[in-house]
Amino acid sequence: MTTNAPGLERRPLRPLAIAATVASLGGLLFGYDNIVISGAIDYLGRYFHLDAVGLGWAAGCALIGCIVGSAGAGAVADRLGLKKGLILCALCFALSSGGIMWFAHSLSQFVLWRMLAGLGYGAASVISPNYIAEIAPARVRGRLVTLYQMGIVVGILAAVVVNMAIQRMGDDAWNTAVGWRWMFFAGIVPAFLFGAMIVPSVESPRWLMKVGRREEGLAVLAQLDTRDEAAREAREISESLALEEGHFSELFITFRVPLLLGIMLAGLQQISGITPLFSFLPSIFKAAGSATSSAFGQAVLVSLINLAFTFVALWLVDKAGRKTLIIAGTTVQFLSFVLVGWFFHIHGSGLAVLIFVMSFVAGHAAGNGVACWVIISEIYPNKVRGRGMSIATTMLWIVGYAGNQLFPVMMKGLGPAGTFWTFAAGAFLTIVCVSLLVPETKGRTLEEITRFWTRQRAAAV
Repeated sequence: MTTNAPGLERRPLRPLAIAATVASLGGLLFGYDNIVISGAIDYLGRYFHLDAVGLGWAAGCALIGCIVGSAGAGAVADRLGLKKGLILCALCFALSSGGIMWFAHSLSQFVLWRMLAGLGYGAASVISPNYIAEIAPARVRGRLVTLYQMGIVVGILAAVVVNMAIQRMGDDAWNTAVGWRWMFFAGIVPAFLFGAMIVPSVESPRWLMKVGRREEGLAVLAQLDTRDEAAREAREISESLALEEGHFSELFITFRVPLLLGIMLAGLQQISGITPLFSFLPSIFKAAGSATSSAFGQAVLVSLINLAFTFVALWLVDKAGRKTLIIAGTTVQFLSFVLVGWFFHIHGSGLAVLIFVMSFVAGHAAGNGVACWVIISEIYPNKVRGRGMSIATTMLWIVGYAGNQLFPVMMKGLGPAGTFWTFAAGAFLTIVCVSLLVPETKGRTLEEITRFWTRQRAAAV
C-alpha cells in the first residue's frame, strides 16, 4: 500500500502501518496488564485476607517486575534487536495470564506471576515506543509514537470493560473465588495477537545500521519512505553513528543533559498519581459513595474519556508540540485533583468526584500521557537510545510502584482529601519543571536532536 501527492513519489504505507500496529498492541497489553488489577484488587484482598499494606503490595508487585524489565530492556534490544525484544514481551504476557489462572494458589505465587507480567510490560514500555520512533519518518513520528499511548488507553478500556463484564457474571462469593482469575486470563488473547503481528513487521533500520547490517537497514528505509527521503535519512543516520561511540558512559558525559531530562520527565509523569488512580479506580468511587456495580461502570466511563482525549493528543502532538501539551494537560490535572480532594473533604457529591476524576484523566491523556513517551523516545542518540530509555522508564515505574504501594496507606492515614491534594502538588511541580527545563522537539529528526545535544555539550566545554 502506498500514498502520493501531486508531483511526488509514492510513499509506502504497509510496512509503517504494520510497525505502528505492533507498537500499538504493545501498548494495549501494557495498558491491560497494568490496570486489570483495579477490578480484581478488592476480591484479591478478601481471597488472600490482605490489610492496607498487603493490598498495596498486591497492586504494586507487578511494577517490581516492570522496573526490572524496563531496566534491562535497552540492553536486550541493543543486543538482540527490537523485534526479538518484543517477542519476549509477548511471551511474558501470555505465560503470566495462564499462570494466574491455574497456578496462583497463594499470595506469593500470585506475586511471582504478576512480576512476570510486569517484566513483559516494563520491557514493552521501553521497546515499543523506541521501535516506532526509530522507524517513523520525522513528519509523523509524534503521531505514530502517540499510537503506542493510544494502545495503552485502549488496553485500559479493555481491562475495565472485561472487569465489569466478569464482575457481573456472579456474586461477590464467585468473584472472590474465581472471577478475579478470569480478569487476568482474558489478557492472553491480545498477547497472542501481539506475537502474531510481530512476525511480518520490519526491524528498526537504525538498529540494523548500528550493528553493521547497513544494506538491510537501507532496504528497510526504502520500504518506509520515498527513495530521496530514505537516502537522506540513511546519510543522517550514518553521520550520527560516526559521532557516537556507543559506550554506556556517553549517557553520563556527552548526553548527560538528555539523560537527566528523561529521568525527570518519567518521574514527573507518575508523580501526580495516574497509576494508583487507575489501579484503584472502582475502590475510589466506592469511597465516594458509589455501589460496587456503579463503581465498575464509572471506571469504564473514565476509560472512555481517556481514549477520547488521547485522540486529541494524536491530533495536536505534531502541531502544538510536546512541551505545550504537557504544561496544558498537567494544569488541568492539578486543578482537577485539588477539586477532587475538596469534595472528599466536605463529603460532597460522588458525581462531582467522578466529573473531576474524568477531567484529571482528560488532562493526562491529552498531555503528559502522550508527550512524555514521545520526548523520551526522541532525546537519546542512536547507539545508546535503548539504554537511555531504559533508565528513564525505570524511574517512571519506580515512582508508579511507590504510588500503588502507598495509595491504600495514604488513603487510610491522610484520608482521601489529603491523598489527592498530595498528588495535586506533584502535578504543580511538573508544571514548574517542564516550563523551565524541557526543550521542544517537534519537527526534528532524531539525528537533528542528537546534534542539538552535542552542540550544547561543545559550547559548555
